[in-house]
Amino acid sequence: MKIYKYLFVLVLFSLSSHAFTNNPEKYEKMPRKLCQISQDFMLKYSARDRVDNSNDWTEWRIQEIKLAKGDFLYLYKRKNDSSYVYVTSDLSKKFPEKSRDSDKIESGFLYEDIKIDDVIVDCKKIKTKTELIKYETYDVFLQDDLFNGFSDNKEIAGEGVLEFPTQSECRKIKNYPVMFLIYHSGGKIMTAYKNILHEMCIATFEPKIFEARGHDANFYDTSKDIAWTTEHAGALDALKSLDVVSKNKKVDSSKIGIMGWSWGASVAIETQNKFNIDIIKPKNEFAFHFALYPYCYHYENSNATSAPLFILMGDKDYLPHELCEEYISDLNENGFQNKEVKVFKGATHMFDQIGSANVDGTIVSPECRVYTDLKGEVWVRPNDPNKWFNITSNGGWFVEPSNSEIYSYIMNICWGFGDSPIRRHDKAFNETLNLFRLNVENYLSVEIEKTERKTFLD
Repeated sequence: MKIYKYLFVLVLFSLSSHAFTNNPEKYEKMPRKLCQISQDFMLKYSARDRVDNSNDWTEWRIQEIKLAKGDFLYLYKRKNDSSYVYVTSDLSKKFPEKSRDSDKIESGFLYEDIKIDDVIVDCKKIKTKTELIKYETYDVFLQDDLFNGFSDNKEIAGEGVLEFPTQSECRKIKNYPVMFLIYHSGGKIMTAYKNILHEMCIATFEPKIFEARGHDANFYDTSKDIAWTTEHAGALDALKSLDVVSKNKKVDSSKIGIMGWSWGASVAIETQNKFNIDIIKPKNEFAFHFALYPYCYHYENSNATSAPLFILMGDKDYLPHELCEEYISDLNENGFQNKEVKVFKGATHMFDQIGSANVDGTIVSPECRVYTDLKGEVWVRPNDPNKWFNITSNGGWFVEPSNSEIYSYIMNICWGFGDSPIRRHDKAFNETLNLFRLNVENYLSVEIEKTERKTFLD
């Protein structure tokens, strides 16, 4: 395996706002409901904390959760208590969480005469059956590392959670379709899609790709310890675990799809890429790929499986939609007509999240075309061929460059840094949900007894 001075990161998206702190697993074991918000609403709480572990107290700090009409909120029942922990449906924020007995938790509302019970509707208990799936994988890095095979890579143990819906209309199903859910760089998924899948009697599988490599979220800061797992390692884990999940007696191996967000969306794309398929040689293939706001890699031989691929992203995304349009165009020219990309006007990265934010991170130019040739070597190929740069022969990204002038240009287009908006975009989100339902119905649906059903998002 090639060793690089620093790990290559195209996109930094490990936001502190997406860190579901205080151990999310403990909440998953608690009784929970999912409720819909009937109007725009705000929750807030205030608490005190010590300054840098000293005896001095800070001022009261206030945190808010702003919810729009139609958003969802999880209610986790506290043990031996009548109160709830409220958690947003994307698991990014919770209210309240008392970390110390001395904390004073207060709640305030957007309108003084409105309480939380007044705005939550259509609450339903969430109950599923889970199985822990274990699989063997390898600690690999970029495409050229895959190209060399696995003999010089460390074998590691991976695992994930297979979750089956338990509502009455799903119980007669003998073999369930499954959707793989691949998290973003912060290690979380957007759960609205998961709830839709379970209501459609489709099981879900969440591989713990980061955890197999010793961290729970991607983190990149060259002044500190780096924790980064590439999308290519993610594709390896997804394809390795696919063969294990396919053997489960409750699973229909012909109806297994994969979807992901940001980092996970790139993983979903890479699992239909023949470059990876031919090296990893899985016995099974995914039936359907759904990618939300990914970065798209390029290959000298643009070849893929016959499974449909759908890419959705915004034209204001700090990941360049042009690279995904180029990738899909290459596939279409090679005869793959079921590969599509849709770009939403005005939508940013993470347009389906709760709320909005501005983040400092890597801004990638449409010229940062990361390209793997037939030898398995990784290049950056901007529009000017005179500025093409071979990352593999250079020994990696952050090493002494073989050509300092071209290297400086390459780093500028691939590692530009600045402020990036992330905004909820209702039109893009609603269109995405409609396309999601339609394609899941087309490629993963199972025949069940016809009953009157209503989804949370109807």
